[in-house]
Amino acid sequence: MAEINRLEEAYNWNISRLADAFGLHRDTVRKRLKVAGVVPAGTRNGANVYALKDAGPALFGETHLSEGMDPSKMHPQDRKDWYTSELSRVKLEKEMRLLIPVEDGHREMSRLAKAVASGLDSLADMLERDAGLPPEAIEMVEQTTDALREQMYQAIVDDEGDEEAADG
Repeated sequence: MAEINRLEEAYNWNISRLADAFGLHRDTVRKRLKVAGVVPAGTRNGANVYALKDAGPALFGETHLSEGMDPSKMHPQDRKDWYTSELSRVKLEKEMRLLIPVEDGHREMSRLAKAVASGLDSLADMLERDAGLPPEAIEMVEQTTDALREQMYQAIVDDEGDEEAADG
């Protein structure tokens, strides 16, 4: 083991030690230090050593951990790697049925809306026939279900208008 004369030198590590300590590949450590512009704190046994206080933010700073990374600001190879990983993620999520095509989503929502509307249409008749409600109560049920169907329709129309405005 190397002899350390000053306590500060204990916190100056070479690329191999940084990679081992943080579970990263040496090339990843080297690349992140270079991109961040971290300068060596010195040399030990002919290898550059980097101060942990400088290396830590370069290795794990916001640019490497943020999920909102902007691909247009990446280097070409990083951008290619990012898109490749995103395509793989989407493929996996499709296989796991966490993502579905938009057409399938629209079709299922349409089925749901039709089922609800059908149930609302027949509710007054069922209450009149099976529960024996008076005509005044049936009329109130019909007004309420008509209002609910109108609200559903307006929500769908407003949502489609918002999508068209966002696309346009």
